[in-house]
Amino acid sequence: LKPTWIKPSPEVRIGRHTPLSPWWQAASRAEPCRSCDARCRALLGAAWRAPCAKCKTMEAGGGNGTGEGGVVRGYIDGCFDIMHSGHYNAIRQAKAICDVLVVGVHSDTEIQENKSVPVMRQAERYALLEHIKWIDEIVHDVPYSPQLATLERARADFCIHGDDMPVNAQGVCAYDEMREAGKLRIIKRTEGVSTTDLIGRLLTLSRHQHNKPQSCTPHGVKVHVDDAVEHCAVVAQASLASSSLLSSPDDIHGALDTVDKLARHFSLDTALVEQLKAQIVASAGEGVATALEPNAKRQKTTASLENMRTQVPVQLLASTRRITEFSSGKAPKEGDKIVYVSGSFDMFHVGHAEFLRDARSLGTFLFVGIHDDLTVSGAKGSNYPVMTLNERVLNVCACKWVDEVIIGAPKGVTEDLIKTWNIHVVAKGVQHKVDGKSRSANGAYKVPQDLGILREVPSKWPELCHETVVQRIIEDRETFLKRNRDRARREDVYYASKCQANSPIEF
Repeated sequence: LKPTWIKPSPEVRIGRHTPLSPWWQAASRAEPCRSCDARCRALLGAAWRAPCAKCKTMEAGGGNGTGEGGVVRGYIDGCFDIMHSGHYNAIRQAKAICDVLVVGVHSDTEIQENKSVPVMRQAERYALLEHIKWIDEIVHDVPYSPQLATLERARADFCIHGDDMPVNAQGVCAYDEMREAGKLRIIKRTEGVSTTDLIGRLLTLSRHQHNKPQSCTPHGVKVHVDDAVEHCAVVAQASLASSSLLSSPDDIHGALDTVDKLARHFSLDTALVEQLKAQIVASAGEGVATALEPNAKRQKTTASLENMRTQVPVQLLASTRRITEFSSGKAPKEGDKIVYVSGSFDMFHVGHAEFLRDARSLGTFLFVGIHDDLTVSGAKGSNYPVMTLNERVLNVCACKWVDEVIIGAPKGVTEDLIKTWNIHVVAKGVQHKVDGKSRSANGAYKVPQDLGILREVPSKWPELCHETVVQRIIEDRETFLKRNRDRARREDVYYASKCQANSPIEF
């Protein structure tokens, strides 16, 4: 069906698709549905009341849920900073309990006042929501603590949030007013992924890149890592052989700095470098080693702050159920013009989403190939991808322009792939800049280019990429370290206190 546009009000933006009826509004049912009855009871708790005789409306304390003309309108809000499958699953669950889902998003100022500095800019966060399935309307600049006036502005019957309640700048639950008014609906938090987790990964990545020289003159020689380690060892042993060079703590520091420089030059593994440093310190005289102890303690303290938790205690597991919930379930029809794109789609952002929108406009059905972790690592470096293949697949599936996803697609677009999936157009993003230079083309698109089916799609966000996000972390590193220590403690409390009895049902 061709989507229709509704003229948006100044405060609310309307989505592109017609909302589906929620699970309790099955008009074909003549009798109350026991399954719906049970799920309503589990979701609403004390606020639950029985459905009507035909199981067409859900009544709850503080609001009958009928909305305008019998349409149930739900409201969910958030920062939506570094969007991940947890955000998307919350939006999906919220959509499952209403006809029209209104999503509110906080401004940068509001987030900084109540939480911390967001990584993604306000315009980037606002624009990405326009491309997410399940969202019908968007309200910008909403308060961190929603009020009844917020619901009125969104014309919503109730507010929705996960079972991990946030605390505002005043130190109280941000959703107290909604709960006291009987307007709060609780959904299950998606465990194993969080913005705190992703910022932790980026902090680790930024630490590796923090001292990287801005420009490096190539020496024209490739050195294997084993040879580099041996070279470092020879230098270190030569330094140790000369007692005059290592007769004071300053001399030891100089030797350690030399190792650091060699490690950066040859991109050595951190564990190997630390082992080599330990050998240098251990080989020093007793008096020198004792003098080094205060500094060693300081370095250990610094390391403990740096080596903070970089992933949540619970792993995000891949499941066919979750992928099915996120996927469109569509198949190409006869006469469809099939478009194919591929990439890592790591840390999915608005640049990716708008590229997928523009690519889909070249045909009627969009296939998205997502490279596996090993392929991405080989192309971009050992620190990538930031997100696993499972996480990246779910993020791409949440985009409303995507019809089907190929998991672990080959880096090169082959003739076999084109024939197997009956691809008519292959789209490639161009004009995407990194460090002021456009990315060079490679041989991955030689086959579609030779077949005359390759199309180039200019980037609408040429400066937005991995390097941009990591650079933001580097520039405000201490702020993000402090933010993550606080948020990690809260996550630990959530995971420690959860149990099956108090956990809500996931929709």
